[in-house]
Amino acid sequence: MQLEPYHGGRKKVVVYNTYADGGKLHFDVFIPTDKSNAGQIPKEMDAQAVEYAKEFLKLIGKQSTGNSLMVNMCERCHIDDTSLYSNELWQLPGKDIFIWPMEGCPKPN
Repeated sequence: MQLEPYHGGRKKVVVYNTYADGGKLHFDVFIPTDKSNAGQIPKEMDAQAVEYAKEFLKLIGKQSTGNSLMVNMCERCHIDDTSLYSNELWQLPGKDIFIWPMEGCPKPN
């Protein structure tokens, strides 16, 4: 399985600001939601965001071996709209989960 660039329509998402590999990697995990405020998001979704972040890291070849790589911080920050990130998002294979790559991450073409 591999990442695919997301070219879909508008989705409302909760955004998790994420750092990994000692801060060398920075990306956001976007999870679709029907909520209008980040404070309304159930706590269980926070743990899911960490798992999605780990899946993204594995897909870009940054698998952890021991404690060499881990999600250092994955913090819920706000609700956003995927249409604001046209052609800048990855979609996790087979999931309605999106990644906005920033520092140290491969960008979609």
